[in-house]
Amino acid sequence: MKKIISLLLVLALLASFVGCTAANKKVYTLRCSTNLAATSTVGKALARFVELVNEKSGGRIKATANFGSELGSQAEQVEMARLGDLEMVVAAPGTGPGAYEGLGQLMMFEFPFLFKDNNHYRRVLKEMEDDVNELVSSIGFTAMAGQSQGSRSILTTKPVKSIEDMKGLVMRGPNAVYIAMFEALGASGITMDWNDIYTALSQNICDGCEGSPSSLNASKFQDNAKYLAITNHIIACVYYFFNTKWLESLPKDLQDVIRQCADEAVKYQEEIDDKDQIAALEQMEKDGVTITEITDIDKWKAACAPLLDEYRAKGEEWSSFIDKLTSIE
Repeated sequence: MKKIISLLLVLALLASFVGCTAANKKVYTLRCSTNLAATSTVGKALARFVELVNEKSGGRIKATANFGSELGSQAEQVEMARLGDLEMVVAAPGTGPGAYEGLGQLMMFEFPFLFKDNNHYRRVLKEMEDDVNELVSSIGFTAMAGQSQGSRSILTTKPVKSIEDMKGLVMRGPNAVYIAMFEALGASGITMDWNDIYTALSQNICDGCEGSPSSLNASKFQDNAKYLAITNHIIACVYYFFNTKWLESLPKDLQDVIRQCADEAVKYQEEIDDKDQIAALEQMEKDGVTITEITDIDKWKAACAPLLDEYRAKGEEWSSFIDKLTSIE
């Protein structure tokens, strides 16, 4: 009898070992996507993230990435990740998850003249991660790796030297905050995906767009618009939004690998972005862009100032979110 019990115990241990070995050999697929160009600093950081995951997981995760409009617009890519057709999407919180019901306050990450500078903004992204996660959990996302895309300025087909020059321009913006800002500045706004801007400028569908020098140069919008007004009106960002069901299906050690690689991708993006903003301005000037430092920026700030009260008035969830954002020093 003792021999039978001993044999059963050995078989049970063997089965457990085989089961653990099989589980460790399972390969998980991680499909990532961003609507930004592969040559952008966010695109380069995503490529680095994929490389790190493949390396640090020891082949247990097979990660790949798509860039630009390869898989559709940002909205389409976000929906793919929500449904599980992608495991992770790199998206602006306001224009991505913020487009879903009850998540609109995420647009406040991109609000005119709300943040001091890029270093301040990066602190905000890090400290707000838990709040972002609380919101996006309703659509099945887990957020991490917030990355600043740098201060944004205005690229146009006509010279803009002062706020008066904005009157009558049709400007592309990604969401309602941008449209409200343009209207406050005397222009009108039109929404479209980032990857539609190049064609829209070439076909005179809009008179301009805005973005950081790095992001504008990465997409070569200066081919069709030759005037850049340095306004630093908004700082924009992205987070990595993982399909939570997929993320939580990973063994704990692989979840740790994902977070470690995401943290490393953030550090890498910060390093290259600061340098690329300067290099992008130089390249745009070489490409024939006239760069103008706006001297009446206080008028721009004054024109946009009433917008904050308007967005606070949208409801307690908006006001509370704004208070959290603006409380971070």
